[in-house]
This record gives sequence, C-alpha cells and structure tokens, in this order.
Amino acid sequence: MKNNPLVSIIIPVYNTEEYLEECLDSLRNQTLKDIEIICIDDASNDNSSEILNYYVNMDDRIKLLKNKFNQGQSISRNRGLEIATGEYVTFLDSDDLMQRDAYEKLYKFAHDYNHDLVVFDAVRFNDEMIEWKSVLHTKAGYDRVYTKTNVFEHKNLIYDTSISKFIKNDFIKRNNFKFLENVLYEDLLFSMQVLCASVNLGVYPDVKYYWRVRYGYKKSVTQSVSEIKNLKDRMTIINKILKLLNSNSRNRSLLNIFYQKLVEIDIIQFINQLDSCSSEYQQVMYDEVKPLVLKFPIEVFDDLDGIDKVKYILFLNDLWDNLIDLIESQRYLKEEIKDLKSRNRELSNSLKVKNDKLKKQRDVNYVLEKNYQLKKENKALKKEIKTVKSTSGWLKYKIDNIYKRLFKKI
Repeated sequence: MKNNPLVSIIIPVYNTEEYLEECLDSLRNQTLKDIEIICIDDASNDNSSEILNYYVNMDDRIKLLKNKFNQGQSISRNRGLEIATGEYVTFLDSDDLMQRDAYEKLYKFAHDYNHDLVVFDAVRFNDEMIEWKSVLHTKAGYDRVYTKTNVFEHKNLIYDTSISKFIKNDFIKRNNFKFLENVLYEDLLFSMQVLCASVNLGVYPDVKYYWRVRYGYKKSVTQSVSEIKNLKDRMTIINKILKLLNSNSRNRSLLNIFYQKLVEIDIIQFINQLDSCSSEYQQVMYDEVKPLVLKFPIEVFDDLDGIDKVKYILFLNDLWDNLIDLIESQRYLKEEIKDLKSRNRELSNSLKVKNDKLKKQRDVNYVLEKNYQLKKENKALKKEIKTVKSTSGWLKYKIDNIYKRLFKKI
C-alpha cells in the first residue's frame, strides 16, 4: 500500500463483537482498494479486541489504536484524525455498513469536482435486515446530485447531522476540525461545523450508508434517549450549534431551519420520554429545554402533525399532567397497533398455510379425477382392441365405423 492512500476510514470500536466482522468485511471488500482503515479500540471488554487483532494480521490496510480505558467516540475519532493520511477522510460506526462500491464512487465524485465535502444518503436497517429510509436524510432532500454547492443554497441539508460525510483531509486540517470530547452527539456539532465551512460541497445520493438500529439491551448509547446524560449532552451540543449559527450573518440564515429541525426531530423525542423519566430529567426539561423552545419563532411549528403540536402547547404551558396522559395514551395505542399488526401477520401466515394446503388438496383431487378418467378410457380401449382382434369383431368394427361416417355426412 502507498504511504498516502486515497481514503482514510475512521472507526471507533466499543463492544460491538456481534457486528464488527460484518462492518470490517464491508470495508475490506470495497472496490476501491487504496484505502486505510483506522480502528480505535476504546477499551472493549467483549471479543471486539480479538476480532480487531485477527483482521489487522489479515489485512495490512488496517491500523489499530488502543485506548487504555474507555474514553468515548469523540476522543477515539480525534485519535483517528491525528494519524489519517488519506486524501479524503470518512467515518463509520462499528455496527454499520457501506455498500461495496461506495468509496470508489465517492472518491471519483469528490475528486472530479474538487469538493471539500460530499454528503450522501443513508438507509436504516435492523438485525432482521429490514430496511427503511432515514428520516433525517429524507428531510435533507437527497433527491438528486448537486455539485459545487453549499448548505446556504440547500438549507435542508442541516437535517443530515449524521456522521456520513466524505471530507477532504486538507479541509479538516486547515479548519482544525475536531470532535467535542466527553459528550454524546458530538457528531451533530462536527457535521454542522463542516457544513457551514464548506464552500464547495457535493450532494451524492447514489451512495448509501447502512445505519443500524439496535433494540433492547443491544441499543447504542445515543439510542437511549431517556437517560439523563443523553438529554444534558444533547442540550450542550444544541447550545454549541446555536453559538456557531449566531457567529455571523451568513450562518444566521440557517437559524430558522435549525429551529424547525429541533422541534420536529430533536426535542420531541425527549418530550416523549416525560412519562417514564426521572425527576432530574423532568427538571432539565423545565429549566433548560422549555426556555429555549419559547424563543423559537411560531412558524417553525407549522409543519408539525396535530398531536406533536398539542404536546408542545401542553409542555410550554406547564400542563404536565395532561401532557403525560397524552404521551401514555399514545404509547398505549402504539403498542396496541403493534400487537394488532403482529396478530394480523400471524393470521395472514396461518391463512396462507391453509390456502396452500387447500391448493395442494385441489391439485391431488384433480390428479385423482384425471387418473380415474384415463383408467376408464384405457379400459374401453382395451375392450375395443380385443373386439378388433377377433374376425367377427373386426367385421362388426368396420360396419360400425361405416355407419358412423355415413351419419356424420347426413
């Protein structure tokens, strides 16, 4: 491998043994071979470390850094940025995947137009490999290719604050971009910083980042929105982004669309936890979140669905009992709908099995009936052959056939 690969892929790893091999295989099998894969083992205590060692010995494109103790994704990603030598840098979470020709397409697109940043599409999927469109990327409007543009011409791009970015390494170094350390959701701030700084941005929806959703005990840290740390860190990041957007007049033009994203995506998910969260969580919602939302222009609530509008009205007017009743009722209805769908699937499967059995039975009956008819015809033919073989029978057969032909002509 050359000293300076075309693309550096940075992957923080912490306790993802179940998904890590699939993730690394999706990189090793890329059609673009001139890449470096930088893995940072964040003091995993499962089999992730053993898997990483195995892959390092198997592929010299993989570089491995090890944290002495668990420090989080932001510090791990920053360590990766320090040693990345690729012309372009991108990030991948260790439970996610990339399509096989992703980096070949991204590099060619970025290089042909000298883009300092390329954003691309994402697909959500679960352990059953069921796929659906990412809400954030749908809102961002990845409907066609754009070249040499920027976020101020396509403001909806700020909905995509995921880590799926393809960035020129020199652009990162010139702007001294780093991830804010010791907080969750650090990728939201990093994404906003690179979006605002880029004057030559490309939008390339043809490439898909496969973004895993994990359930139950497998949930990633940022999926556990009812945790108090998640809420506090989210507010830290939101305030940092607001400071960035208020830093100059150009950035301020993005404020309203950012407020709209907050009410549609970010804050509503925390409001929806108020029926099951701690008293400390509720206090942060009251002391920090509510004063922030009260500053938003009224028009940013216009596109919300009816139920979410009611939730904000109840939340901002301190009608917490009514709000919690509404959230509980909605949660109950969702569970009921989920149960009905499950029962409907079971019923559909049961009916399909019964229909298949009936179809097979009809087929058997048809074959039996056909077989019976053939046996009858065969018996008649045997009788006719026996008659023809005898002299008297042969004469009778000829006479019968003459009469039949005559009657046909009459």
